[in-house]
Formats: sequence, C-alpha cells, structure tokens
Amino acid sequence: APCAPSTRRPRISAVRVAMPELPEVEAQRATLERVCVGLRVTSVVAVEQGGGPRDGQLDDKVIAEGVAADALSAALADRTVAGARRHGKQLWLTFDGPGPQTHLLIHCGMTGALLVRNASAVDAPKYKRLSHGTDVWPPKFCKLELVLTDGEQETSVAFADPRRLGKILLRTGDPYSRDPLKSLAPDPMRDPPTVEALAHKLRGTSICVKAALLDQARIVAGVGNWVADEVLYQSGILPSAPCNTLSGPQVAALRERLVGVCAEACAVDADSSRFPEHWLFHHRW
Repeated sequence: APCAPSTRRPRISAVRVAMPELPEVEAQRATLERVCVGLRVTSVVAVEQGGGPRDGQLDDKVIAEGVAADALSAALADRTVAGARRHGKQLWLTFDGPGPQTHLLIHCGMTGALLVRNASAVDAPKYKRLSHGTDVWPPKFCKLELVLTDGEQETSVAFADPRRLGKILLRTGDPYSRDPLKSLAPDPMRDPPTVEALAHKLRGTSICVKAALLDQARIVAGVGNWVADEVLYQSGILPSAPCNTLSGPQVAALRERLVGVCAEACAVDADSSRFPEHWLFHHRW
C-alpha cells in the first residue's frame, strides 16, 4: 500500500521552470541523488493514483514495453537505490540487490515530473506553464510510486504525467546496451564536444542548426526548444541557418554557449526566476 500522508502539513518546495529539458531533468536527478541514494525499496505502486481517470489501472503507455505492475514491483522490491543518473533528458535510478544491477529509466516527456515526499517536505518541479499539485499525496496522474526507507523514516517518490508523453522503462545490466540510451548523442554537460568535433558534425549536413540541436542523436542530447533558442540567440546565429554555412567563429560561439547555458541553468536548479535578466527565456517562454 502507498505511504499514508503525514498528519502534519508538509512544507512545500517548488521551483519555476520550463518544460523538462536537460537543466530541468538534472535538477530532478540532483534531488533524487540527495534524498534517495542508500534507501531501500519497501513498496512499489505501479497503478495510477491521485484521482485521475485511470485510477487503479496500469498506464501501459507510460510504463512501457509490456512491463506488468507485479513484474515491476518484483524487480525493484527490497533493492537499494545506488545512484541517480542522467544522460540528456533521460533520467534513471540504479538499484543494487541480488544479481545484476537494475535500472529504472524515466523520460519526462512534456509534462512528466518526479515528486519526492518525506516527513518534512514535498519537492516538486513547477514547469513554466504547468504546476504539479503538492497539497495531496499521491499527486494526481501519479503513474508510479516508490516507497523507500532508511530503516526509520519513509520517503516516497512519485512520477506524475498528465499528458502521458513520458516513459518508464526497466533495464538490467548495462543500460547503454540498448535504446533509448544506446542511440543518444553525447551529453553537453558530461561530455561536451570540442570546437573541432562540433565543426566536423555541422559541416556534414545542410539542415538548419536548430533542427540539428533538437535531434537527440546528432550533436548532443538534452537540448529542447528553450535551450536551443537561448543558445542560438546568445550565439548570434539564426535558428534557420544551414549547419554547413556556419563560420569558424560561429561554431566556437555555439559550442561555448551550448555548454554555458546548460551549466548556468543547472547551477540554479533550472529555476527560471534566477536565470540572468538578459536571457531570451524571459521573453520567449
């Protein structure tokens, strides 16, 4: 059964961000790493909760690849959270236990979010045009809930997704051995391309530079609309410019701002109210 709500109203913590791209996903990963690593899974609720239209049903559009609720529960029960990882917009929890490591891959889609609740707080991202409710638990449109313990206190992690465009996948062993991770381009925070490598990739195609940045398998993984617009604006490059027409200085500026925008947004936990005042984000989104 899911963790019962505390009798004390929890403190609410929510940041204002855009739809989930690399910085928003990194902020959620950091929360999971801070709160969940080292805790043991005591319960898995893989049917929808929170009062939505699919309450009590497994949402097989989100919990994908034909994984049944009892199979997902059996794969995670009594395992310990060993890490919270991210590559591009893909996030996953790694679990230790008997046999090979197990990984729970989570892609937020457009409206998916991970909410974390313990005795003192609920941590929830608040996207620019969407707020996930934190006044009740489980939250509405909760597709999956993990209840964790350190032996004394329970912590719950819920994945809520109103538009059902996110994905939850189960993997064992090396999570990079198959898609979606296998096909991703390098992550610009973990493995940024050199100026030379970026120039080489751009010279090989005539598609517009924004489309190239949005292709998660082409240049880097993790860039969506707002990051692409911000990077190109700060680089002084037209989004419609063909990749193979960019000059050397433009490629260098693109690389510098690609890494810089992601790093600066991650440094403030993707809280858009703390983005620099000169950013296009405040006018575009």
